[in-house]
Amino acid sequence: MDYVPREIETDILRWLHAPEIIVIRGPRQSGKTTLLRRLSAVLEEKYGAENVHVLTFEDELERRRFEENPREVVQFYGGSGGKKQAFLLDEIQYVKNAGHLLKLLFDTVASCKIVVTGSSALDINQLGAALVGRALFFDLQPFSFAEFLSVRDPQAHRYYLSSCTSIKKPNVVPTAFLERLNRLLDEYHTFGGYPRVVLEPSVEKKKFILKNLFSTYLEKDVANLFGPQYKGKAIDMVRYLASAMGQVIKYDDISQATGLYYMEVKHILSILEQTYIIRVARPFHRNMITEIKKNPKIYFVDSGLRNVILDRYTFSDMEKGALLENYVCSLLEEPKYWRTTAKAEVDFVLNMAKEDIIPVEVKTRPDITRSFRSFVRAYQPHHGIIITREASGRRRIGGTTVYLVPAALLSA
Repeated sequence: MDYVPREIETDILRWLHAPEIIVIRGPRQSGKTTLLRRLSAVLEEKYGAENVHVLTFEDELERRRFEENPREVVQFYGGSGGKKQAFLLDEIQYVKNAGHLLKLLFDTVASCKIVVTGSSALDINQLGAALVGRALFFDLQPFSFAEFLSVRDPQAHRYYLSSCTSIKKPNVVPTAFLERLNRLLDEYHTFGGYPRVVLEPSVEKKKFILKNLFSTYLEKDVANLFGPQYKGKAIDMVRYLASAMGQVIKYDDISQATGLYYMEVKHILSILEQTYIIRVARPFHRNMITEIKKNPKIYFVDSGLRNVILDRYTFSDMEKGALLENYVCSLLEEPKYWRTTAKAEVDFVLNMAKEDIIPVEVKTRPDITRSFRSFVRAYQPHHGIIITREASGRRRIGGTTVYLVPAALLSA
């Protein structure tokens, strides 16, 4: 299939010819190398093919040369013609002291545009300290639902784009083709959005690709970067989290279930989060006495990867609800949830400008729960959202407008 345009591409292109280093980070096999080739083609139109150079640091020889003398590498490929050169560096996380070396190039080599990719956020984030004021960071995740639709069903994709509503500024939406979108959303929940998985028509091959992806993650992102002793521990932890997706977790409970020490639990959670396996929703609180402040909820960056970890592709009603909630979490920049010591709970809370907040509840049925009403009474938000599979409409709770929005027609 031809190149699938990525939503992030528009943002990157705005800055592609600016002097800053472009850093594209994200999980393994999310499409970073493919996007790098796309950017290479764009740069070739401006600078000429002979002045655009793509290097991969999975090539050990190339990596060693760069580590020893990056300016010599740039001079070798760029020559001395004085023309603007572009260097696209794939898998930068394998380079020792990458931040320092990139800073050196940025500060000392004129007429050089640099674009880098990396798959481990824990290492890539260390670039930030070295490249303050010198780099722009972009996160490339697996296909969003919209990108998935563009591959699987272009007609449904066009309908989605013309009919969807933003989670930040919701509205009532049409539902004439909602059943078709829901079937596609179920597929997206089951196999996730990794590009190679989405593009593969065979169900059995999808499962095989997901299993291989998880094995590769354990070997390269966990064992290589953090030590082989963390490989088995990461498996135990991630299986526990996959079963508890969307639930409030306690570190002591994980420790007892996995046999890991308390501090190991916290460390491995951090590794899983920073290598794009899980997302952590932390508590929203303003009342220090009555609202939960510590225990997080865990979601997965890609639901297909979660399902292959459990080797499960058919789901109970409870799991379907958890997968729907996981999908909504993927649309949020900094997910938070609300829970009181009396166990009133709202799935997500969005912090907006001017101190406004938006409660977001994910339900299989369009009911406004007692907990949701409690939050509205306590915080009196301008509006709230109930996300379901079917309903579209609006209701009122006092001065708060509550929008009923189908998940399949929701955008970030």
